[in-house]
Amino acid sequence: MLFIKSIIAFMTAVVSLITGFFGVDMKPEDNIDSRFRVKSYVICDRIQDPAALHSEDFDIITDVILFGVATFDNKGNVTVDRKTLETALENLDTVIGDRDIDITLNFLGPGSTSDSSDWYEQMESLGKEHNKAFRSLKLKKNIIEVLEEYDFDGVHFDYEYPTTNSAWFAYNNFLVSLGSMLGDDYTLNVAASDWCLEYTQLAVQFVDSFELMMYDVYDEEGKHATFETVAARSQWIKDKNIPLEKVTFGLPFYARPTDGDGYWYDYVSYADKLDENGFYVDESIDKTFWFNTPDVIAQKTQFAVDEGYAGVMIWHYTCDLPSTDEASLLKAIGDTIK
Repeated sequence: MLFIKSIIAFMTAVVSLITGFFGVDMKPEDNIDSRFRVKSYVICDRIQDPAALHSEDFDIITDVILFGVATFDNKGNVTVDRKTLETALENLDTVIGDRDIDITLNFLGPGSTSDSSDWYEQMESLGKEHNKAFRSLKLKKNIIEVLEEYDFDGVHFDYEYPTTNSAWFAYNNFLVSLGSMLGDDYTLNVAASDWCLEYTQLAVQFVDSFELMMYDVYDEEGKHATFETVAARSQWIKDKNIPLEKVTFGLPFYARPTDGDGYWYDYVSYADKLDENGFYVDESIDKTFWFNTPDVIAQKTQFAVDEGYAGVMIWHYTCDLPSTDEASLLKAIGDTIK
């Protein structure tokens, strides 16, 4: 394993030299916006009705990451649900008005082709499909064409789990190549797991923002994404030499059951049903859920400010009450950063 990693490190260095020799433009670090960012994933099919959006929320939100309408396959072909995307953009335009809000488009790649029930085997298969796409000459071109057509500010990737050396090698090289093509015209942004951060320093140079997914983790009581748990885990990113001014700290606007089972309950549906400690018991399935309440969200936001993160990231927008509601999680963020 050490030998393989040494080869990858050597090859990455070679790529760095080649890109420098042939005039690949590096993204200057001073392009990073100094504002504290509040980035929110917005699932496009959830905002087809304009009533799902609230204008006041965009006094707090600085960035919208549109999700669920753009994909690519292992040949580099891009598919966009244009009707859903265009309705979402039209509705957003109405509520945002003349505010300075960056809107980026998230692209999801091909899935696993493995029949195995083993998670790592599934991720290895998913990685192989992504590798094919990343080596395709047309994927980057197709992505940029969509960004240009809809005048997006940048592109996002939610490739969460490259678990093999070959997957990381292909992904890092793709980010460098795409980042060079995007230049200063568009931002390049990626979702990242705190335990899965094998980005090369060259790739880090080209990525404008890492959205750190600090959720789907539990403490000893089964509480989901407590402040204490994620604050401790966040130290891992400091060992990866990724500048915190390029990292947003992920906040879950949903809860998971204390047994870690596959349920995701949005905050808006249960905000008025929680006990004084943030728990909700669903007797119909005999499971207990613990939510990040406004005080927890405020504590995490203050932590992001104090530690020097670029901002916070929300998964996801329609899980919350309007920010005009005293129980709103977004309001807790806004009140903290004021």
